[in-house]
Amino acid sequence: MTQETTRVQALESQNRLLKLGLLLATALLALAAAPAKVHFQEIDVERINLVTADGQRELVIANRHRLPGVVAEGQEAPDHRHTAGIIFYNSVGDESGGMLWSGRPGVQGASGVQGPPEQGMHFSMDRFGGDQQMALGYYEREGHLYTGLRVFDRGLAKDYEPHWKAMQATPPGPARDALKQQWEAAGGAQTDRLFLGKTAGRSSALILSDGKGRPRLMIYVTEAGKTVFDFLDERGEVIKSLAPAEATAPAQSQGSHG
Repeated sequence: MTQETTRVQALESQNRLLKLGLLLATALLALAAAPAKVHFQEIDVERINLVTADGQRELVIANRHRLPGVVAEGQEAPDHRHTAGIIFYNSVGDESGGMLWSGRPGVQGASGVQGPPEQGMHFSMDRFGGDQQMALGYYEREGHLYTGLRVFDRGLAKDYEPHWKAMQATPPGPARDALKQQWEAAGGAQTDRLFLGKTAGRSSALILSDGKGRPRLMIYVTEAGKTVFDFLDERGEVIKSLAPAEATAPAQSQGSHG
C-alpha cells in the first residue's frame, strides 16, 4: 500500500467523523430549539412518569405490565398488583396513594361452565411513612359485589416492618406467634374502622369497628327495606338490635253516615 493510498484513507475516515459530528450537533441544536410545550391530539404509551426537574417521581400512569412496585422508606418492592393504575408520590419519593383498576371475564372451569366476572377499582390515600388510611372502591368477585368507603388504622412501616421480616424468617411456633403479636402491636395489621356503602349481601350499611377491627355498631337497610341498628360485643355477637316496631293501623268502621 502506497503512502498516497494511506493518506486518502485517512482523509476519508476524518471526513466520516466530521459528518457524524455535524449530524449530532444538528440534532442537539434541534432539541435545544424545540418548544417547551408540545401538543398531541392522541398518543399510545405504556407508561408515563411525571417527574421533577431532578428526575424524582411525582406521579406514574402505567398499564398492568409496567406499574411500579410499592415504594416505602425509599425501597421499591417487586410489583404484585398486576393492574393498570395511577400512583402518587410524596416529596421523598414514597408512595402516597393511587388508583388501581382491573377486570376480566369469568374463568371457565373443568366442567366447561364459565364463572362470574371479576372487576374492581380502588382509590386509596396513604399516610406519610405508612400504608392506606382511606379507600374508595368497587369490588366484584366470585359472584359477590360490594362498593363503599373504608377508613383504616395502620402504623408506620419503620415500626412494624422489622417484626414482619423477623416473623417471616421464623418457623411456626411460639416464637413466631410472639413476633406476630409484636407486629400487630406496632400497627402492622391494616384494621378496618369504618365502612359506608353497599355490602355483598346487597344491604346499604354503616359499620363502625373498634381498634382491633371488630364491628361494634352496624346500621343497615336490607334490599327488602328492613332497617336495623345492631350493637355487637367483642366476639361479634349482637347484644342489642333496634328495628322499627311492626304495627297495623286499626280498622275503620265502614258504616254509613246520615
